[in-house]
Amino acid sequence: MSQLEAKTQPSAISTEPAIWSILAIAVGTQAAGSIVSQGIYILVPFWREAFGITLASASLAVTVMNGVQIVTMYSFGRAIDTYGERKVVGLAMLGMALSMAGAALFANNLMTLLICMALLGGTYSAVQPGGTRAIMRWFPPNRRGIATGFRQAAVPFGTMIAAAVLPFFAVQYGWHMAAWIGAGVSLFGAVLFWGLYREGDKVASKSAAPLPLKILIHTVGKEANFWPVLRLGIAMSAFQFTFTAHVISYLVDHFGLSIVVAASVFAATQLAGIPGRVLLPWLSDYYRPSHRMHTLGIVSLIAAAAAMLLAILPAHTSLPIVLGVLSLLGFFGIGWFPLYLLEIAEAAPKSSIASTVAFASTLCLGVMALGPYIFGLIAGNFGYKFAWAALIIPVLLTGWQLAFNRRRRL
Repeated sequence: MSQLEAKTQPSAISTEPAIWSILAIAVGTQAAGSIVSQGIYILVPFWREAFGITLASASLAVTVMNGVQIVTMYSFGRAIDTYGERKVVGLAMLGMALSMAGAALFANNLMTLLICMALLGGTYSAVQPGGTRAIMRWFPPNRRGIATGFRQAAVPFGTMIAAAVLPFFAVQYGWHMAAWIGAGVSLFGAVLFWGLYREGDKVASKSAAPLPLKILIHTVGKEANFWPVLRLGIAMSAFQFTFTAHVISYLVDHFGLSIVVAASVFAATQLAGIPGRVLLPWLSDYYRPSHRMHTLGIVSLIAAAAAMLLAILPAHTSLPIVLGVLSLLGFFGIGWFPLYLLEIAEAAPKSSIASTVAFASTLCLGVMALGPYIFGLIAGNFGYKFAWAALIIPVLLTGWQLAFNRRRRL
């Protein structure tokens, strides 16, 4: 289905209070999932210290979590398209709670921790396609930008909470207490989505079965911008999530900050990403509705430039300057995602929205799983500057292609 067809066949419910209630539930659920999943990145330095292992080995927790998401993401997407997002997402978040409780109770070494992270990744993979399908089904096209922006703003908001809260509890009471907090937050998300969310447009959702993967790839591949957008999404996913995994260690190692101060600075970065995820899609839809792809490319180039600046700052740079650069990086380096997600979702056939998002997310998760580990290896053997270069160059190449591509959306 082309993007033009998708816009001429809206499936949104027209009741104003209903759609904003749905958005509030989606935002709350996404924030809960983000606190837990992004909290894993925050806890990497604590696991390195607790288990006496290298940075690369501690980063395996992130790699395993994202790796299992790769295996399960598309299956969850098809399940959501088949059975609806309420059941699948609710049960998945309950599984997240169990995985974090298991880590708090049994993870006394790296191997048992990785097992719990595998369960966490396998259940968290339902949240993104489920929430995106809810937005696409309930909101008309002219409000999907702001709705997606608010929902995706919940990710840096949740990460900010994780960065502000989890290190404090990990330092004061041990990282097991931080894991228990993650379990409680996941349980809250499960109760919220299962208890309050209701699915609209049920007739339309059952009118066609999800497309098989081969046919789905062929269908969305007909969209002229799908593959260039997906390539940039892959590069930016590696960029954002590797940055999330290693920026606290970088701030400690390069600028000499304490781990608590570094975590607080990182929380400010996530705070800057919240308005980025709301304002960038809103401004794009309001001022440049037919140029979202170009806007996505420009935003990614600005994020890459901010990361380059962070990489070349000398060690004696004052904290306010570091904070300013990180805020710029947070606004654009986190705010890019709603623009990307809408481009992917609006290219999807109506019966396979979650499947399409899951397919694209699976490819992005591949680099998200490998990125933190590879970055740690490069930084450990050649220094941070080479690691930053390996992260930034793919963004520059793919972002330039979109920013200066003359093809427009119909």
